[in-house]
Amino acid sequence: MGQWVFEELRGAAVRREPKEAELFKTEQTGEGEYAGNDALVREVLQNAIDARSGDALVTVRLAIHEARDAPVTVRLGHFFKRLKEPLASKQIAFTGLGHPTRPCRYFVCEDFGTRGLEGNTKLFSDPPAGDTTPQYFYWFWRNIGRSGKTGDDLGRWGLGKTVYRAASRVGCMFGLTIRESDRKRLLMGQAVLQSHSHNGKEYMPEGYWCGAQDPSGLPLPIGENQAVDGAELDGFQREWMLTRKNEPGLSVVAPYVPLELKADRLLQAVAVHFFSRIVRGELAVEVSGPDLPKVRLDVAGIEAACKQVEWNGPKRTKRHVAPPIAFIKECYRSPPAVTTEILGRERLPELTESSLPAETLAKMRREFGAGELIKLRVLMWLPREKGDGQVGILDVFVRRNTDGLRCDSYYVREGMTITKINSRAGLRGVQALVNVDKGPLAKLLGDTEGPAHEDWDTSQDRPDREWKSWKGRVKFVRGIVDSLTELLTPATTEPDFDLLSDFFSIERVSGKQPQKEPGDKSKDPPKFKPPDVEPTWFRISERAGGFTITRTTNVIMPDKPVLQVSLAYDLPIGNPLKNWSPIDFEIGSGDVRPKGKGFDPDFVKGNVIMLTNVKDNFQFSIDGFDQHRDLLVRVDDLSKNTNGEATA
Repeated sequence: MGQWVFEELRGAAVRREPKEAELFKTEQTGEGEYAGNDALVREVLQNAIDARSGDALVTVRLAIHEARDAPVTVRLGHFFKRLKEPLASKQIAFTGLGHPTRPCRYFVCEDFGTRGLEGNTKLFSDPPAGDTTPQYFYWFWRNIGRSGKTGDDLGRWGLGKTVYRAASRVGCMFGLTIRESDRKRLLMGQAVLQSHSHNGKEYMPEGYWCGAQDPSGLPLPIGENQAVDGAELDGFQREWMLTRKNEPGLSVVAPYVPLELKADRLLQAVAVHFFSRIVRGELAVEVSGPDLPKVRLDVAGIEAACKQVEWNGPKRTKRHVAPPIAFIKECYRSPPAVTTEILGRERLPELTESSLPAETLAKMRREFGAGELIKLRVLMWLPREKGDGQVGILDVFVRRNTDGLRCDSYYVREGMTITKINSRAGLRGVQALVNVDKGPLAKLLGDTEGPAHEDWDTSQDRPDREWKSWKGRVKFVRGIVDSLTELLTPATTEPDFDLLSDFFSIERVSGKQPQKEPGDKSKDPPKFKPPDVEPTWFRISERAGGFTITRTTNVIMPDKPVLQVSLAYDLPIGNPLKNWSPIDFEIGSGDVRPKGKGFDPDFVKGNVIMLTNVKDNFQFSIDGFDQHRDLLVRVDDLSKNTNGEATA
């Protein structure tokens, strides 16, 4: 019969309130959004992928169940009665019989095509150095913040399983595993709450749901005696609606999850973080919940699945738009045929014209200009603290979209998207994917990631243990899309005499010139009188990240001056003002805020502002715009129906 076991606090033991779950909270979460949504999906799926059995397809089921699907009240008391005291601070109320009063909405994660939690269930200390025997049970259940994973695994920190407990209002989880080696079915649970008193004694925050304890007090899983524990294991699977039968893998239950945890957000996170594994046929994920009937994301169905939800999440996690699956499939269809020389042997790596043969580079430039997909394999030298350096490999794919619309760039390490990295080229309509598969570079980049695996961070300490001069190399990888885009679009050095031929007449130096006068004067070139320019009473000047409009001295102001200022990021084609989007910026929102004196502001819409009651000494400024993009500033003088225009 399952029971909770907590270690008693003795002597000088430290009293603590665990905070590991805070590492997985997303910044600036919106109303009605679960703060750990992306971390939950990322950690669950990477743990499943790390436990992959051979070359099998890994299938993961993510299901949110409403309280009506939970065990009956008496059974909930069986599972949670012992947690009454440590849950007091979480405002979890209990009846006099020890039954929680809160409805038990719960989350289930099951993985298939995996090995399950192999290893010695009685192991309580690290295996000896050099021992390669799998001890997944030990590392999963008996360690927090410590990992037995290597550089070949997606995870590093030993905190991934924290996401299950972080999603639970009662800070606990249950895990049922079937191991590939012996088909043994084992059940265990873990709670991490706070130091607490129970029956007059003080106990540690960490506790185990277990079947028994060995003579030393070590909690052991339910299922050690299959003949005795079989009925309890069957009951657990039935009560929590697990679908596992006799397949190897792990099923985890997180009880009492918040209402903010929603299936459509889980689907978004799966598509963004693991599209690479799904498109390459290595992973399939089933997502379901009260707000979403069961949806399967696999190589055939991921595009259709993405269309079933509204992409209105935050840009910082790339959940504002569905991943470009068609583009990604095209990138992975065949490996790059062009490879650079090994960069960075003598100094930090750079992508320059000497990195590729001249003919190859010229061909790539033509193809890029024509909107074709460019595939490049970049080799770079990775010096190590000890021993010889190694060659790191990354593949970069870029394509220039003729519409010039903004795109997101996707950076992927070993099939997992690193969401907080983007490129400036994407703002100018360049679609890009950077892919780093298993190898030395993936190991280095993995060492730079924090527990949330959202960025390649040069402030981390762990790479110093193995790598030399690594920070500049990581920055090179982060900027590879911009570097390649600049290499493929060299600066124009020759004059283009036809550039403005559609707008201005150009004299033909040969052939009949009907506009010439007869006689000697016909030998002289025609004279074009420049148009008269009427000075305006205002002028526009550029400033860092913005512009300023001020008075032009010695020019008469109208009696009732009114200016309309319209703004947009410039585009290679199309009308920038008509194509403005609130995604780019909104006047008065974020960092884009107007300031000045000598006028009354009147907002018309997100990119237009009117200046009325303009005084002789007025000054109007806005900054906070993206300095990597050209800003179109149009100023219409509505007081006399003329306009001026400038680009800052």
